[in-house]
Amino acid sequence: IENLEKTVWIGEQALGEDFFAENRGHFWGIIETRPYMRARQELADLLHEVGRTDEAIAHYEAMLELNPNDNQGIRELLLAFYLARGDLDGARRLFDQYEEDGSAAFRWSRILERHLAGDEAKAATLLAEARKDNAFVEPYLTGKKRMPRSLPDYYSPGEESEAKHVAVGLRPAWKMHRASVAWLKAQA
Repeated sequence: IENLEKTVWIGEQALGEDFFAENRGHFWGIIETRPYMRARQELADLLHEVGRTDEAIAHYEAMLELNPNDNQGIRELLLAFYLARGDLDGARRLFDQYEEDGSAAFRWSRILERHLAGDEAKAATLLAEARKDNAFVEPYLTGKKRMPRSLPDYYSPGEESEAKHVAVGLRPAWKMHRASVAWLKAQA
């Protein structure tokens, strides 16, 4: 962590405050920023692994400000962290910012958000839609299917390969909310 923090700091110094201010919003499109962005994501991932999730979230949020196109897939990680904590406002900000995102990760996240908000009717409607999109996700979220030991190198929408990727990211959030998992099991 210390080495990555130094690396990120060096990147920030090398690029400079003016560069950050001028290029906020389209950072990834500038090739010179990519090593910095990759190092920052690695730092955030590691901070989360060691339980420093608040710091990880701050890095992910800052990265999305720099690159709202999210070429690194940060929004799905951040969404899962928000939901695990019950931070519905944070989740809703991401839903609003990426309203066009119809990925399985976002669909299954919306179900959890609506259930946590007490809107079971809307959660049930979203569940029906998510099942049509990728029904392979549900058994992982309910614990009926074991989590994969490893992830496929790539995935296809609607396939089990996608479900494995979604489950690895979202199952911890669902597990934090036992009532939501029980509700999901009861919908079978």
